[in-house]
Amino acid sequence: MSVLLLIPGCISLFLVLRGRIETAFLSVYLPSLLLIPQDYDLRLPHLPSFSAADYALMPIGVVALSRYIRGRSLRLMDVLVFLFGVSYCASEILGEPIMNDGILNAAAFFVSPLLPYLVGRQLIEPELRFETVRRWVIFVLLLAPIGLYEWRFGVKAFGVLAQKLNISSMSPTVALRNGRGRLSVSLGGGELTGIAFAVTFALNVWLVFLNKARTGIDLGKWLARLEKYHAPELIFLLCLYLTQSRGPMIALAAGYLIIQIAKFKKTKLATGLVAILLIMGALGAKRYFDQYTAGEVNYDNEQRASAQYRRQMNIVYQSVAEMGGWFGWASAVPVLGDQKSIDNHFLLVHLTQGEFGYILLILIVTESVRSGVARVWSLRALEDRTFACVMLAIFAIFWISYYTVFMGGQLPQITFLLLGWGQSLVPGKTGTVPVVAVQSQSRFGFRRVLT
Repeated sequence: MSVLLLIPGCISLFLVLRGRIETAFLSVYLPSLLLIPQDYDLRLPHLPSFSAADYALMPIGVVALSRYIRGRSLRLMDVLVFLFGVSYCASEILGEPIMNDGILNAAAFFVSPLLPYLVGRQLIEPELRFETVRRWVIFVLLLAPIGLYEWRFGVKAFGVLAQKLNISSMSPTVALRNGRGRLSVSLGGGELTGIAFAVTFALNVWLVFLNKARTGIDLGKWLARLEKYHAPELIFLLCLYLTQSRGPMIALAAGYLIIQIAKFKKTKLATGLVAILLIMGALGAKRYFDQYTAGEVNYDNEQRASAQYRRQMNIVYQSVAEMGGWFGWASAVPVLGDQKSIDNHFLLVHLTQGEFGYILLILIVTESVRSGVARVWSLRALEDRTFACVMLAIFAIFWISYYTVFMGGQLPQITFLLLGWGQSLVPGKTGTVPVVAVQSQSRFGFRRVLT
């Protein structure tokens, strides 16, 4: 039954060949990315394992790559992402005990996250911005009832479905904390799902702004009614709380503070004030964390034990990361004691990709913040400036959260898709044209894309 995972890819390819690239992105790739677990995968002969979202992405990614090459618009982030991919490929090929495995892993990186970055960079702005956000919010809202079921009964609905269809070995049970299931739905573990819900909450803030400002944008009958009573943001906050993941909660608090910058006329002054508040909050959080995690691991308190585990992990693996040199250990990272899970993506990259990959990741983080702030300051229209603040908040959510968890599940695609999207926001190029108008434009024709 795993062959069913090829269906989104076949539909996407058909639509792309017919020149309906925006439909393939909005109606095939996005639902596959958000509603189908990454653990639902299929490996074809001589290829890595790919998920339904991967297969749906490939035809769209080829178009995005073609447009990027023809457009000749090079940005610093493009170079950093490319070099990060080179670092990953070098680490895998040189560090894997079996070179063929390293080559397959390197090939998988081209599909995810390199192609999502190119898709975000080339296909969304300006015409598809509104429709992408609207559908993203709707798809994640559809996961809420499933998440409530998981939290109440401790049963992973997608795991049960995977076993019945025999398409994945996903467990039918969810992780428990405080006697309840940690909401995970199709997006991975509790922390990863928390990040996805926090990001969706931030995107929904822009829809709330459009609806409140009466910009003439049609949210759809039932979504407009839900937004009227603030139901989506309450649902996203509830689901985030039910993941029982503190990292994404803290990250969303920081991100929501960043979004408030758009409300001030003097954006540079507001940015400075928000930066001061965030720095003060970070210092206070570090002091509290140091006190909270002091001493031996307290297994009687699960949340404290988890925090103490992370602190010890960050300490003991620093020397291992330094021993990995410039290209790291790949999958052969030595396991120290019972520290088998590396719940810090920055540390994980340092271990697996070495100094080269770690430095590039830090530069990607820095450039995402720098370019995000630059767009907040340069965009004149309030609608565009608000969206730029939302994107900057999303980057803050990513980077704060990844200090407490690795980038797993669909998060590599989501992260790099939004990184590329953020790079395409430029003054004078933003807008919110309805998708119907976009689909009627011949410039999306496939022949003009690939010739």
